[in-house]
Amino acid sequence: MSLLISETVLTCEPRSKNYGFCLTCFKQNKINWCKECEISAFKKNFNRWTSGNKLIDFVIQETQKNASESTDFLEWISFEELDLIEFCGKGTFSTVYSGYWLEGPRWIWDDEGDEWSKNGPIKIAIKRIDYSQNITKEYADKILKYRIQSGSFADCFGMTRDNTGCYAFIMKYYEHNLYQYLDEAKGILCWRDIVDMLWGISEGLEKIHKEGFSHGNLHGGNLLIENEPESVDVRIADIGIHGSILCNWVTAICDDPDPSEISNQFDLAEEKKFADLENNKFIIPPNHSQAKYTSQPLNF
Repeated sequence: MSLLISETVLTCEPRSKNYGFCLTCFKQNKINWCKECEISAFKKNFNRWTSGNKLIDFVIQETQKNASESTDFLEWISFEELDLIEFCGKGTFSTVYSGYWLEGPRWIWDDEGDEWSKNGPIKIAIKRIDYSQNITKEYADKILKYRIQSGSFADCFGMTRDNTGCYAFIMKYYEHNLYQYLDEAKGILCWRDIVDMLWGISEGLEKIHKEGFSHGNLHGGNLLIENEPESVDVRIADIGIHGSILCNWVTAICDDPDPSEISNQFDLAEEKKFADLENNKFIIPPNHSQAKYTSQPLNF
């Protein structure tokens, strides 16, 4: 039976009133976080939930066993906990929806109730990985490999599986990506906003490169904008999580002895691309006989 991690009641009360020392293990903790007690509670609940896929279970469990703070892990979120789902857009490798997570992520430890209080319902983005019904070990390993925490990256709460069997990431909802933000602003930005956005992007890329990775698919669609009253906050999404599933699908199409309609569309697209290249004629306009193309002194 599938069970939300966020429904877990942490019986060890891993909080002290001043966030200095854990009341259970008496070790110093971070704000809202006692690493030893939290990870112990996660492990006790591993047998109370499942995604239905051992690889995904392993990925989520690894993020929980190695979490270093209260936002540094993934949860398994039942699709039934999501509501008011609406289509937002489709990319090369994924389809994005908006919706509401009814319970929401855990928010703060409730001393009186002896449990985590939740921050739901909250609006979230559902990033479905297309053709992911049979997720590969390579892809699961990639999720773990690129699991980097930074204020420059989009917040990801966990994973779910929709009614088609595809897996999806549950992320914080951002009102715009970079393309949409620039369209709405009609290209008119103040220097402060430009600097804020460039700073956020460069800071995120520096973090990725310091870890020895590369993004692999950076574009305006996965640069997410949070327009704060005092600044424009840019978050980088989809770090390294792209490509392998679609590539497997394309390979299967190419190797199929009985081509499908999609395969035929690929062939037609390739033919048109090369035909357009052959028909391109680069015309160099003639120089006007009276035109002067050298610098001349200006005599007023």
